Amino acid sequence: MASKIPAFTSGLKPPSTSTSLSNLAKRRVPEIITSQPTEKRPRTTDDAHTSNTSSSRLVRSKSVSNLATAAPNSKSATLSRAPSSTLRPQASSTVSRPASRLTACANITKKVDSISNAISNKGVKAKPQTLESRMMIIEKRLGELETENAEKKDTITVLDSSKKSLEVHLKDKESAVNILSEEIDNLKKEIRTLEVSNATERSLLENKIRELEFQKSRAERERTNLEGELIASQKEIVGLKCSIAEMSSASAGMRAELEILQRQLNSEKTDNTQLRNNLSAATAEIQELQTRLRQEETLRRQLHNTVQELKGNIRVFCRIRSIIPSDKMASGKIPHLNVLHHRSLEVHKLNPDMTLNESSMNAPASGKGPSKFEFTFDRVFGPNSTQQEIFEELSQLVQSALDGYNVCIFAYGQTGSGKTFTMEGGAAGSESDGMIPRSVRLIFAACESLKTKGWVYKIEASFLEIYNEQIRDLLGSSGGNHEIRVVNNETIITNLKVEEVTNEKQVHNLLARAQQQRAVASTSCNEHSSRSHSVLRLKLTGVNDDTTETSNGVLYMVDLAGSERLKESGATGDRLIETKHINKSLSNLGNVIMALATKESHIPYRNSKLTLLLQQALGGSAKTLMFVNVSPRENCINETVNSLRFAAKVNSCHIGTAVKNNS
Repeated sequence: MASKIPAFTSGLKPPSTSTSLSNLAKRRVPEIITSQPTEKRPRTTDDAHTSNTSSSRLVRSKSVSNLATAAPNSKSATLSRAPSSTLRPQASSTVSRPASRLTACANITKKVDSISNAISNKGVKAKPQTLESRMMIIEKRLGELETENAEKKDTITVLDSSKKSLEVHLKDKESAVNILSEEIDNLKKEIRTLEVSNATERSLLENKIRELEFQKSRAERERTNLEGELIASQKEIVGLKCSIAEMSSASAGMRAELEILQRQLNSEKTDNTQLRNNLSAATAEIQELQTRLRQEETLRRQLHNTVQELKGNIRVFCRIRSIIPSDKMASGKIPHLNVLHHRSLEVHKLNPDMTLNESSMNAPASGKGPSKFEFTFDRVFGPNSTQQEIFEELSQLVQSALDGYNVCIFAYGQTGSGKTFTMEGGAAGSESDGMIPRSVRLIFAACESLKTKGWVYKIEASFLEIYNEQIRDLLGSSGGNHEIRVVNNETIITNLKVEEVTNEKQVHNLLARAQQQRAVASTSCNEHSSRSHSVLRLKLTGVNDDTTETSNGVLYMVDLAGSERLKESGATGDRLIETKHINKSLSNLGNVIMALATKESHIPYRNSKLTLLLQQALGGSAKTLMFVNVSPRENCINETVNSLRFAAKVNSCHIGTAVKNNS
């Protein structure tokens, strides 16, 4: 550090500027005061040179002596002024020098004038000064001033050099102070770093000491535990030695038992091999039986269809409605209707003067006609027949729909004859379930059983009604235009909501929704008469991946509106318009069936929306079942005979052989 401090600071003592200037001022003032005016003369060059030389020598000697005397005090004065000199800018000291010199000269001139005035005012007796003497005095004084000025210049030069040396000295001191400050800061940083590192190292050592103490205590605990385990192990070894002795005695018996088990294992392996061979044979037999089962299922479908064809593709079932309290038949008997056997029915005209409606059949128009009529159908159900008995005869056609045929089941008859009860039944899930819920139950049960034979079915349902020759969707929103189109031998109704169903409950919910929207009204024949034809359509699409067979059957369940003459219905207003549309559509249905039976070239399907909708279910490629429902009431005998005559005409028709739908 000492080597970086400047060397001149040890012995150099710069002169004091203020002391030198004060001494010069004190010395020169008496000289000016005591000087007498002399005769003024022109000053020559030699005089000026001599005066300047002597003055300069005198000034130099005095300046040197003053510097020597001021030397001891110069160091302290310089150091005391050092902070202010460092703060004072260098440019300001240099600029102020000419101004100070001009001021000094002006002051000296003023003093000379003041002295001259003083001498004249005192009244000193002297010779009057001439102009030359005064000029000489002035020239002499000017020479002295020039000498003094030169002396001051030398002094200023000395002071400037002293100032520069002091500035250099100050800069060295400042650099030394800065270096020392930096070293002090570095030492402080090192001290702080050492303190931090020492604290960290101390904490690490303390943690290590604590960890070692913990390990020591844990090792002591482990040692204690191991000692306890050692004692326990020694005791266990003693016990094991006893057990080994006992086990050695038992080992011989176990070896003998092992030999016996080994012989049994070999015997079991032999039996297992035999069982595996039997299982392979049984598996092959099962596969063969499954193949035969699929073949038998195909054969069953063919035979089932043959049986249905033998029964006729258009079949007619007659059902007499059971007596209800509103019929007011106290005897509980129906004297004018007599079921001869399960295929024939006899109608008696109890009043000889009663005239029957013969609008649909050729019969005598007078009241002198026959007193009884006999009708024959595929099946006749009396008033005591149950829904289950009727469905047993019907179920064969539902199976045909699953086999891929178009099937149509519709109920025909006058208002109040029990058509809706036959098709839909009473309370859901009871013995009074109609043909629709029972057919749905059979379809889902058959689909489940056919899964074992490789068949998987998709069932889609829609429900509509035809009211005044307009189609209304009973499952979707009201309104909308519905058109009937036939695309690829399939009947399609535009804008009709079709829902896929996977269980019986979903179909029951659809039926409940449809019943709430169906058009009903009161007539003279029935308080709650259906004024439209309702049609439930179930599309059954089956695929068998094992045999690559497919089937596409459609089941139509139709509840027709009541068939009755305008005179009998007593309809007026809206009911009159409804009755006209109902009778017209039913008449067209009979015309279509007759045209199919006679194999006419033109079948009038388009004469009504009902026949156009059932086009694919009435033709030669479908199977049709007609329920003719009759009322047990005697006052309805005219409509009963008309309905039975229409059903007899349908029953006499043969429309051809049904064709299976394959994709």
